Amino acid sequence: MKVLLFSTQWPEYMVELANGLSSYAEVTLVMPNNHRFTPKHAKLLNKQVGLFQYKLIFHKSIRDNFNMLYSILKLLWGVKPDILHIQANGHRLFYWVAIFKPWNTKIVNTIHDPAKHMGDRASAKIKDNLVIRLSKYFTNKYIVHGQILIEELVKYYNVPKRKVISIPHGHFEIYKKFKDNGFKTSHKNYVLFFGRIWKYKGLQYFIDAANKVIDTFPATMFYIVGKGEDLSNYNFDQNKKDNFFIDNRRVSLGEAAVYYENAAFVVLPYLEATQSGVIPVAYAFSKPVIATKVGAITDILIHNKTGFLVDKENTVQLAFAMEKLLSNNQLLTDFSFNAYQFAENTLSWENISRLTYETYLQLS
Repeated sequence: MKVLLFSTQWPEYMVELANGLSSYAEVTLVMPNNHRFTPKHAKLLNKQVGLFQYKLIFHKSIRDNFNMLYSILKLLWGVKPDILHIQANGHRLFYWVAIFKPWNTKIVNTIHDPAKHMGDRASAKIKDNLVIRLSKYFTNKYIVHGQILIEELVKYYNVPKRKVISIPHGHFEIYKKFKDNGFKTSHKNYVLFFGRIWKYKGLQYFIDAANKVIDTFPATMFYIVGKGEDLSNYNFDQNKKDNFFIDNRRVSLGEAAVYYENAAFVVLPYLEATQSGVIPVAYAFSKPVIATKVGAITDILIHNKTGFLVDKENTVQLAFAMEKLLSNNQLLTDFSFNAYQFAENTLSWENISRLTYETYLQLS
């Protein structure tokens, strides 16, 4: 079977998926040469994986967009894959590729976030309603990362349930290969909030719960790492602000690896969610997670085993869960072991690739 994997982003995810699928099929990975995919990513690909890179166009030039689409179509007709597997509908103009693809090529479409999140102004700027409407005409099978997201995609995309399947999001142990040994954290065993900072991430509840914890564990540090909203929009207790370390930017993969490595555990007080890419990274670094019971998080966070699940907007429960891990080293050790084991088994790329390949076979 010939498989062509196409994406505009998510380079770590695509490298892992391509490598895993190369055990089952002849795989060609198609990634931009000017957006996030680096020479280091290319070096991490198995020798069996073919790599084709194109220039991703961000502006509205008809000529440049035509050239981009033509280069992809030329590759598509050269390879004539059995499966064309795209991410997030492929691209805003991808329906032109779908129209002129080889007739026997089936399209699999992984949707990471079926609906946009509250307060996420970056995603809100992307006008993709037309692409979503058209995607159901060229997509043979959708993949989401969580059982609850099947219903969400069916609702927002208006597609039949039989066209959607859930496959877990693989772990991200690949982050360790990007570790920046020259980057150091000021503390160790801190509580980590990591990721894009938008309203739906619930940062204020993290801050408020942390303030409660500081009353009992005054030496605990709380790290807030990620790009997004201006943190002046959030309320900090000035008497406790020294317990917070803030890195309000998009950190590199190497820096992210260091932040995860030195944390005690990770906290995700989301107000809403689809799935979370943070959890597979945390597990790969043997870090337990405390998160709210929203979206598909309950599929991969096993309460009282790989971490704790709490009600959203509940700072009392959130603080209590943090205190349980801070006060019990054996519990923290056990949860850390369980988290890594879950990553290595359920979230392994061997498992993800096998399930993905089985999905392809259903279409052949």
